[in-house]
Amino acid sequence: MPHTVLILGAGINGAALARELTLNGLGVVLVDIQDVAAGATSYSSRLIHGGLRYLEYGDFALVRESLGERTRLLRLAPQFVRPLRLFIPVQNRFGGLMSAARRFLRLKDRPHAGRVLHRGLWTVRFGLWLYDNYARDPSLPKHESHRASDAAVVPVDQHTYRWVCSFSDAQVVFPERFTLALLNDAREIAAAEGTEFRVLTYHEAELAGRSVTIRRVGTQQVVAELQPSVIVNATGAWVDQTLQSLHVPSKRLMGGTKGSHFVTSNSRLQKLLGGRAVYTEAGDGRPIFILPFDLPFMNGTLVGTTDEPFAGDPSTAVATQPELEYLVAAVNEVFPDLQLTPADIDLHYAGVRPLPYSDAATPGAISRRHWMEPNQNCEVPSYSIIGGKLTTCRSLAEEAAGEILKRLGLPRKADSSQRPLTEREPFFAVRAAGSAVPAAGNDNASAMGAAASSDRLANMVIPLAVVRQVIQEEWVTKLDDLIERRLMLLYHPQLTRGCLNQLADLLIEACRLSSTDKTAAVDAVVERLATHFGKRVLP
Repeated sequence: MPHTVLILGAGINGAALARELTLNGLGVVLVDIQDVAAGATSYSSRLIHGGLRYLEYGDFALVRESLGERTRLLRLAPQFVRPLRLFIPVQNRFGGLMSAARRFLRLKDRPHAGRVLHRGLWTVRFGLWLYDNYARDPSLPKHESHRASDAAVVPVDQHTYRWVCSFSDAQVVFPERFTLALLNDAREIAAAEGTEFRVLTYHEAELAGRSVTIRRVGTQQVVAELQPSVIVNATGAWVDQTLQSLHVPSKRLMGGTKGSHFVTSNSRLQKLLGGRAVYTEAGDGRPIFILPFDLPFMNGTLVGTTDEPFAGDPSTAVATQPELEYLVAAVNEVFPDLQLTPADIDLHYAGVRPLPYSDAATPGAISRRHWMEPNQNCEVPSYSIIGGKLTTCRSLAEEAAGEILKRLGLPRKADSSQRPLTEREPFFAVRAAGSAVPAAGNDNASAMGAAASSDRLANMVIPLAVVRQVIQEEWVTKLDDLIERRLMLLYHPQLTRGCLNQLADLLIEACRLSSTDKTAAVDAVVERLATHFGKRVLP
């Protein structure tokens, strides 16, 4: 009898594991109460990185793994992952040496009477030296140290910063699309192997003994019944809630923290960055990223992140005004002449990191490692994935698949370590068409949208054939799915109600939406974009 693994959670870790299991001939049913990549995956800092600050906590194994995966993803998925040069502004020579040493030795930091000891030149240079040595990646430039007055560096405030250090990492602008590519690859592998593969979004699983019933969320409609060989809880920050819903007793496993970001199209900030990134410290010493956010239809800047304890449903996490002001202040510390204000924010987002429960004194000290936690109080062999991040999704999946295969007494047939990740034509068609999209602030934008031919999405210059294919082949259920995680129109500065109406019509055509529910669906999206992301939809 063929083995089927039930994966709960269609985020980056669930998708990567689904792909790894199909490579080894196992059937996969992937279930999520929300959409693909609707959790921390789409609310991350969108970096593929080794975790420079993990070195201070002596987490060398995680840094080594992360840097190895960074190199691999740059090679196997270059359409998603691209190199990024980051610059660290430095105020002094020796700041933070003792604090870093104490963290490294797992000793408690001494109080400094309210003073924040920013990391100094020697602390940063030593960390970057270790970072380069762990990476051993000849394809990326090694770190360098510069005077702040050097014309080759990001022009930070020279009154505050005397030096700037630079180093290499990588960025994934669309982790949502990356996740979909993983699932598409898994589907193609399963089709070639003749094994089961299903993705059921907006569904929930009920466990009774060894049997699982899957229903549409909010209904009693049974979609599937199965007896999985293994259950994997990959629901991230929802791990504990998922175990409760399955009636599986467990100690508390998760203690996620909220990270908030904002996006701005401020042209002066874009010019200062020049396609480069800044890795700085906020007034309280917490690391902050100021990142280029160049999309097919706009050039912007992504700023984040905060690290706040969070209790409650992770889907309700929203960036607060104090958090946004904190991030704006961090940008102005680096570029005081910019005088950025909260009014410059185009949109914001917040997510809850899937971190393990910990009594660490500060959120930053919580381990970013990942592992498979076995759940002993379940008749079906089951595991919960703890931790994980974009960078290590593939290696986490490889480890998890190995543990599952061992549990089932099966040999490993393959892994994804050398398998390129491709993306089919639809999104590249959108990307190519993006060059013709009117830029934000263009007075002719509405006229150009109105003049677009009838086979284009209003004001977006996206072929309707592309949108139809996305709807049919990429597990689209709701209008939110298209806006936030397929066409990435959440970030489009010229998103209009007319565009939402046209997308709703395409969902009606595909029998994903009732014509009687169209107005309510569009209104709900407009309201969600305003309250959840602080984004205004144009009339």
